[in-house]
Amino acid sequence: MKRFILSVGGLLAILPLGAAGQSQTSRELTFTKDVAPIVYDNCVSCHRPGEIGPFSMLTYAETRPWVRSIRQAVVNRRMPPWLADPHFSSFKNDRRLSDKDVDAIVAWIDGGAKEGNPADMPKPPQFAEGWAMGTPDLILTMNKPFEIPAKGDIAWVNIPSNEYVFPEDVWVQAIEIRPGNRSVVHHAVAGLVPPEGLQGAAENLHLYAPGLDAMIWRDGYGKFIAKGSRIIFQMHYNAIGKATTDQTKVGFRFAKAPVHTPVQTTIISNASILIPPMVHSHEAVAAFQFPTDARIHGLRPHMHLRAKTGTATLVNPDGTRKVLLHIPRWDDAWQNYYILSEPLDVKKGSILEYVANYDNSPANPLNPDPKSPVAWGQQIWQEMHSIYVTWTPITPKNVDDRQPIQVPSSKLFTTGMAQNR
Repeated sequence: MKRFILSVGGLLAILPLGAAGQSQTSRELTFTKDVAPIVYDNCVSCHRPGEIGPFSMLTYAETRPWVRSIRQAVVNRRMPPWLADPHFSSFKNDRRLSDKDVDAIVAWIDGGAKEGNPADMPKPPQFAEGWAMGTPDLILTMNKPFEIPAKGDIAWVNIPSNEYVFPEDVWVQAIEIRPGNRSVVHHAVAGLVPPEGLQGAAENLHLYAPGLDAMIWRDGYGKFIAKGSRIIFQMHYNAIGKATTDQTKVGFRFAKAPVHTPVQTTIISNASILIPPMVHSHEAVAAFQFPTDARIHGLRPHMHLRAKTGTATLVNPDGTRKVLLHIPRWDDAWQNYYILSEPLDVKKGSILEYVANYDNSPANPLNPDPKSPVAWGQQIWQEMHSIYVTWTPITPKNVDDRQPIQVPSSKLFTTGMAQNR
């Protein structure tokens, strides 16, 4: 009998390999009838050709060679990637598999990973080619491919789009960044350059990182782009041992219905962090005070390799506190955006506090150099302390609209023609 070792509270228990799935059913589970629906709902948005998943799961033939890795990933809750502690807040886009789905996948694999009757296979989901949000109305591309060397540090770089100037005021209802070469793009920002030109940093319209979906909002909500504005790509690249190129692009869907509320994206950041060498635990904090009565919709932390934990807490004007998001084990590879199941109303003067803990000791297996202090910086071996908060001001036009404004990718837009500029 095959077995695996399970550690519970420091005690080791030896269980039959199929134990996790034995309660699912006495019927033999198959891919076509039992597993494909789970995979289509939870996995193929990434595990399909051209996406970030290292293999496709659209068919039985593509999935079968990977069943051992799949079993380990779902039992250990590494896949689908989701870092939030479920004891704090509920999230609309929670990617965790249910216990029932985990049991079904394990039972199917332990039962021989049978294909089943092809007639039971559900219809595969339809994705707009290359775009999770559906076909964009406008696609803007970097003005030319950027050359990434095989080795060395690559400075943060601002790259113009291909000289497109917005000919009129528009409201954007969906934004998605598509890296041209995911293997070298650590993260990418679509920045907005206003008609008068840059007086400081470009406004952050949208950010790509592994685990971050397209941003799609309901009717009535969006981001405003003024006539004469341009797009600039702010790129963070990593060398991968061989010279290559990247030409990232960004897609937009324009609002078809009137927009009554602008969506705000505020970056709460502490750029003065300095993590001492050889320390196992170093805390940093940043905060933002809401200038008006507001509604919080989503949170997205951003840190690098030495980060261990991150906690976003709302501090009310009366001093009471509420944890909105806790990341107990940070993973730089999966920087999810967490959409609150119920947007949270906050009073003017409330503070969103973000506290992160860093491990700059040899105990951190990802630490490139525990003997050196670490300051804020764009490179992966440096560190960041940021959280993006999506919020809207509360006005008479939206005061009673307490439903999530974020729409899951591929649910809202499915048709339309794109202008490839």
